[in-house]
Amino acid sequence: MAKKDDAQFPHNGTYIMKAVDAERRTYSEIAERMNVHPTSFQQYRGRYSLQMSIWWRLSRALNRNLIAEIGDLLGIPYETRSEKACRLELENTRAELAKTKAELEKAKVQIEVYKSIVKK
Repeated sequence: MAKKDDAQFPHNGTYIMKAVDAERRTYSEIAERMNVHPTSFQQYRGRYSLQMSIWWRLSRALNRNLIAEIGDLLGIPYETRSEKACRLELENTRAELAKTKAELEKAKVQIEVYKSIVKK
């Protein structure tokens, strides 16, 4: 008996065929890139579940991270290494910007003081 969570498990064959169609590639072209026979590739269409190696090779053939896309369907938050690096870079940039703004405000005050001294 299928669990409630299994009901939302995407049909892998349908998912990959939609991915290939979205890339506007022929099945034969993708099969060749994956180094599989076109009829073998066509058989993936009916498969409810596929091996990770198939997902891996198809992702490489399409230059598209299908594994991450399937992971997104889980609905469980996950931050990749590249996302973490971007977030840290953004935080550092914001900190530098705040520091630069503070220095600019300090310089503006100093300029106003110098202007008032020169006017005397």
